[in-house]
Amino acid sequence: MFKSAPLAAAVLIALGWSTPGHSQDAEAGETVFKKCKSCHQVGAGAENRAGPVLTGVVGRSAGTYDAFKYSPSLSAAGEQGLVWTEPLLVEYLEDPTAFLRTRLEDGKARSGMSFKLKDEQDRKDVVAYILAESSTDTAEAEPDAEKSDEPAMSDDEVIAAQTFEEAFLTDPSNFEAGKEIWFEQCTHCHGYKAYPGKAPKLKPAKYKPEFVFKRVYKGFKKMPAWKDTYTVDEIRQVVAYVKDPGFSP
Repeated sequence: MFKSAPLAAAVLIALGWSTPGHSQDAEAGETVFKKCKSCHQVGAGAENRAGPVLTGVVGRSAGTYDAFKYSPSLSAAGEQGLVWTEPLLVEYLEDPTAFLRTRLEDGKARSGMSFKLKDEQDRKDVVAYILAESSTDTAEAEPDAEKSDEPAMSDDEVIAAQTFEEAFLTDPSNFEAGKEIWFEQCTHCHGYKAYPGKAPKLKPAKYKPEFVFKRVYKGFKKMPAWKDTYTVDEIRQVVAYVKDPGFSP
């Protein structure tokens, strides 16, 4: 990792690379980054997942994060001198494969990342968030002033406590909320057009609701635990969507 990344990023910000009316918003970018969490981590303690750690990516040569196997095309771009800047990341996120094909002048180049973030403002915001998390002070946080007297439930206790009545599973509001989360987060790995071979493609009406909740809440193998991103109620809504006859991965 390049130690100069925060300095390079600060210089880019000072130069005002974003166009008028399209400033970056790291707080908004945190929300957008929920779409990325299934593959990427950023900040203190981040680890490689299906995608590499993004901490300090600004100022880093493409395809060089330790212990991550990049696509040959991205590695080639790095060998040819591609160093990530904020504008280049914004461009890359719109269509990673198209970016590499243009950059390498190779119509067969491919990125290992098939996800595309089409909205320009979302791309700028998420890059701002990645930059902010890369430069955040990693000192130990102060303990909360107030703590509940109630003991925290373990993951297994939360999972065991879930029951799914027909009224909940057939509530249209739960279907719509779960559908929104599914297409924000899950379809990239579990939909029919997802990354080949990286995750099982879910089929309608195949899984018990308790099983779906357990997998989403606790995670499994390379699948992250979404309990840190979504509330129990939101995860239950994902279950309602997956179990509905209208489920379309």
